[in-house]
Amino acid sequence: MGLRRDWSITAVEDTPCAEVVRRRVTVDEDTSVLSYLSGALSLPVTPAFTSPAGYICHASSALWQEALTHRNAVWIDMMTDRRPTTNKRLGEDGKWGLPVEVGMSQKLILWLAYAYHAFADVPFIIKGDDDSYLKVPQFLSDVRYVMSGMESRQPPPPPRDWESGELAESRVAGGSSIMGGDGRNSWRAPLLADQAECVYWGSLRHHLHTQFNAGMLFMLHRRVVQALLEPKSNENRLDIARLAAEDFTKKWVAAYQRIMFHHEDILMGLQIYGALPRVKELCPHGRLWYVKEWYARFHDIHVGRTHNVTWSTVVAHRCRPSDAYYLHYYFREEYREAAAASRYATAEEHEAAAGQRAAEWVTAMQSDPLMKSLNWSGLPDVKWGRNCSQCPPFSVTEGDGVAVYENRYEYWTHEATSVHDGYRSLPQW
Repeated sequence: MGLRRDWSITAVEDTPCAEVVRRRVTVDEDTSVLSYLSGALSLPVTPAFTSPAGYICHASSALWQEALTHRNAVWIDMMTDRRPTTNKRLGEDGKWGLPVEVGMSQKLILWLAYAYHAFADVPFIIKGDDDSYLKVPQFLSDVRYVMSGMESRQPPPPPRDWESGELAESRVAGGSSIMGGDGRNSWRAPLLADQAECVYWGSLRHHLHTQFNAGMLFMLHRRVVQALLEPKSNENRLDIARLAAEDFTKKWVAAYQRIMFHHEDILMGLQIYGALPRVKELCPHGRLWYVKEWYARFHDIHVGRTHNVTWSTVVAHRCRPSDAYYLHYYFREEYREAAAASRYATAEEHEAAAGQRAAEWVTAMQSDPLMKSLNWSGLPDVKWGRNCSQCPPFSVTEGDGVAVYENRYEYWTHEATSVHDGYRSLPQW
């Protein structure tokens, strides 16, 4: 595979490939081809298999750079998105048409099936839209807190040294941190798959007789996924795994609509509701916890159920590429800006000064060859000033440099929709 000239800085939305060529590589008897490839590309792991270069060239230069920089992307090319049958465009509200919307459910189910089998020791599987920004350190801290029974909020784990595979020492700055008996920051190892409580976590919405999590982002315990993917003993229930594996066909339109297969998030809620007895059989403690996040934490930007981005935002939906960069800048700076509020005579003056610094950052980004092609107009509304006396304590992650807040959750049930065990985050506005 030959790369085109300046592939990393020009036409990053296009393929990096100029041509595909064959090259024979000789390795010794003790080195497999996959091991050689791992070393040649400086990969942190040995690939399980390779894909023909022709398929790799279908990815854009920007996606290549992201994958090679962060090394946290898994490419799954099980299916191709179908063409919309409506006039909806990216970032707009509305519908794409039945073939596309069925395809979204198919991709979700195929992802759950892949993740369930490929990561056998992982307790939780997350689904998120490609236009959702997730403040990862905050979400993981919330998960650790709730899954520990809300006994204590552990500080963020230290960054991992990918060369040695070990955790580096942690430095927790700002706010409050939880210390071990020896005065060092304590960190609890992750739960094993068969020890963790079963959860269905996200922005819960009400649909008919049950609850579902909005498709922007939700998390499932692997035993819940297992219950969804198992062959159905009731012949009257459609097998969603089979529907996901088959191509879209008009003869199944009534079936798609009957089980809400054209709304992947509602589909998940209904399927979990229908499988609750089996879910409880599989789960370690015979129960499923519904964890509900309020709109101040999981919300839309630009269109939909919009909310200003604030210190409490964890998931921002309907992001453009430039929005994601801007939000990361915001989360790295918002707690510093809040600490500087006393320097200004009024809250308005403080907000204006922080906004000016953000505008200067945007100008600098627009001069970056890799960033100037993005649309930097109409960035999300963010709120810099806040009443720190009402904010929970926080720690700053060493790797990302963002504040992780010790927000609280309360016990919650909703018997009308069969939520017998649940938690919800306290409103944060």
